[in-house]
Amino acid sequence: MATNTALLCDRMLLAVTGSPALLTMPQTVLLMRQSLVRELRVMMSRSACRFLPPYTMRLFAGGWVHTETHRARDDAPIPHLDLTDGIDLMLVMPATANAIAKAAHGICDDLVSTAMVASTAPVVLVPAMNEAMWRSRAVQRNVAQARELGYSVIDPAIGVQLADRRPALGVMPPLEHILDQLIDVVTAAKERGGIATGA
Repeated sequence: MATNTALLCDRMLLAVTGSPALLTMPQTVLLMRQSLVRELRVMMSRSACRFLPPYTMRLFAGGWVHTETHRARDDAPIPHLDLTDGIDLMLVMPATANAIAKAAHGICDDLVSTAMVASTAPVVLVPAMNEAMWRSRAVQRNVAQARELGYSVIDPAIGVQLADRRPALGVMPPLEHILDQLIDVVTAAKERGGIATGA
């Protein structure tokens, strides 16, 4: 992707949750910093930290990566409020079935889930899970309910799954497709007056 692409938005909050797909996220974070947003704030769920050390993500994010609701820093004493303040977009990527369920039911028991509820900016979820989980009635119900509440959910793509190395539905789509969807979300928010600055 060319680095002279128009900015997606000024300020974005990226929330990374505990799917193996997050192992691709450091390079994505670097690309976002280089060419897609002026200010990128990053948080990781507890389960995400089991897959990838926050320190590694910090190297690519170029700043602090927030991981705990009650472990505040001077620049974000109330993380779920301070990190969502003034953002143009919140992106949950990858989004686990657990994260989608919390969005659908307004559950606030960690930093990512409380930030989703606190965000007045558009929230976009990019699911990543195995096909059996994605097609389950519970997950599909939660996806539908999250959409009814105003969350945007980008449908997964077909790709090789780690469990059995077979092509199946459930992987994150190519970044270009995700970006196209994000542009639509940001554009719609601007038209509603929800984003005052940006690309």
